[in-house]
Amino acid sequence: MLAVPGAHYADVGYEYVDGAPTDRLAIRVHVQEKRPESELADEETLPQEIEGFPVDVIQSAPELQQSPRDTRFDPLIGGIAVRNPRFGFFGTLGLVVFDADNGTRLGLSNHHVLVAETGRKGDDIIQPANGVVAGDLIGTLDRWDETLDCAVCILNGSRASSTGIFDYPGGATGMAAPVIGTPVTKSGRTTQTTFGIIDGVSFTDFTIVPDPARPAVNGEISSGGDSGSIWLRRSDSAAVGLHFAGESDPRPAAERAWAKHMTAVAASLRITLVSTSGPVED
Repeated sequence: MLAVPGAHYADVGYEYVDGAPTDRLAIRVHVQEKRPESELADEETLPQEIEGFPVDVIQSAPELQQSPRDTRFDPLIGGIAVRNPRFGFFGTLGLVVFDADNGTRLGLSNHHVLVAETGRKGDDIIQPANGVVAGDLIGTLDRWDETLDCAVCILNGSRASSTGIFDYPGGATGMAAPVIGTPVTKSGRTTQTTFGIIDGVSFTDFTIVPDPARPAVNGEISSGGDSGSIWLRRSDSAAVGLHFAGESDPRPAAERAWAKHMTAVAASLRITLVSTSGPVED
């Protein structure tokens, strides 16, 4: 289905009718621009259903999110801005995590935040993201997975660090798979703490739409600079995803965020949320 011109993403989620979600599950194809069927060539036309599931075409336009921030944090916590000074853009330090093999403290964010196109192992990582002095160096870039848009830096111990997240001092209680309909929340640099509902899941990604019961300022659940944030399940603060993109379409009804499965990120980067080598420093 992604071979259809203009299609950029496919998932399983709630079917939309007249811009509003229904309670019916559908196979969904996301396109940059949704056009009338009368304008489509035969090879651009999708079936009405596949194996009993309706096929829904959704207009969406994800973009990688980067933006500046300011305050210096000591101790380091999740939800604050970091930067590889090789680049001029910024992102969020999602969480302090641990090397699964030796317990080393690591800072987790996106590949497109810490590595991008020219990052190299050993690059400096700074906080605050607009830092310029030696004391702003918090670690060095260590490893990444571009497909899962994730990366970690080794924290250098120049500051204390906590597994807490801004607005969520208890941090993530564990990891869980994303499930359609689950209420979630994230704490990112730009839009800060926002609330959403998982509305679609694919093999490595999932999408989140705003929770109408807990609306965000200006309707935005994510924006530039939030990349790297952790989506937590609201019922128990289990980490379900690593935020990597948001909707560029300005229409409130089109607002949507994208995240990678946290369990996949952890397996690829060989990280845990709990230290295996001793008590956690706060």
